[in-house]
Amino acid sequence: MSITIGNAPTSWGIERPSDPTYPSWETVLDEVALSGYTGIELGPLGFFPTDPATLRDALDARGLQLSAGVLMEVLHDPSTTDEVVAKAEQIAALLEGLACTRLVTITSWTPGRMATAGRPTAAERLGKQEFATLCDTVHAIADVAGQRGVRVAFHPHAGTGIEFEDEVDHLLDSTDPTLVGLCVDTGHAAYARTDPIALLDRYGERVTHVHLKDVDPRVLVAVDAEALGFWEAYARGIFCPLGRGLVDFRAVAETLARVGYQGWATVEQDASPTGDSVPLEDARASRAHLRAVGLGD
Repeated sequence: MSITIGNAPTSWGIERPSDPTYPSWETVLDEVALSGYTGIELGPLGFFPTDPATLRDALDARGLQLSAGVLMEVLHDPSTTDEVVAKAEQIAALLEGLACTRLVTITSWTPGRMATAGRPTAAERLGKQEFATLCDTVHAIADVAGQRGVRVAFHPHAGTGIEFEDEVDHLLDSTDPTLVGLCVDTGHAAYARTDPIALLDRYGERVTHVHLKDVDPRVLVAVDAEALGFWEAYARGIFCPLGRGLVDFRAVAETLARVGYQGWATVEQDASPTGDSVPLEDARASRAHLRAVGLGD
């Protein structure tokens, strides 16, 4: 098994291209390397330099590689399709310049789905036409990315229109497997009450990227008991450092080996919006746990 462990800007609280509260992009790269990872995802376009040569030099200086790009946009509205596909092409061009072959693609949050994140019976689902548009947009993204040697890995995500197990099944049944792969996120699956191990087993051949995230079971109980929305659960620390939540990462490692997965596995320890977390410490703790369970070198 050849699995390389990376991290992501979201572990440092990076959710937008810029914010005065963010650490510098150089600091993020320094701390990713210091905490024992060999790769980093691109995060929101514009946080890291968008000139391939500049970013390549910065990565090389720290012994890092770019593991994947990320596109999180509204995918179910035909009025936004052209703009979204153009952005995907821009990201894919940057990835091509860095020999990076994965574009993690996520449909954007919506207020209604944010309010019911993690609660499948309460969520309002995409309409038939909205779902069809989403699939068409994902195929269009995959087409332009593919021209750059980049493959789409679709990421089901809490608080979005593709979150729960039946939605994942429907999406994969409705998209071309030669164009659209699956990014299994262990934490978002658990948040959505989907067994990530079963998901990896069922779709192993289609899994082209993996996110490693853990979920605090106490906060997950509160999601139901108090009808917490996504940001409320996030603020309470639903995404905890790996090994402190309900995801069995030893079983994840064994399952990835069983299905023959090879590629990047990216830790996402979303930084606490309250400022209570220390990203470097959390990143080190998560890396140590993965080594302890035999995932990655």
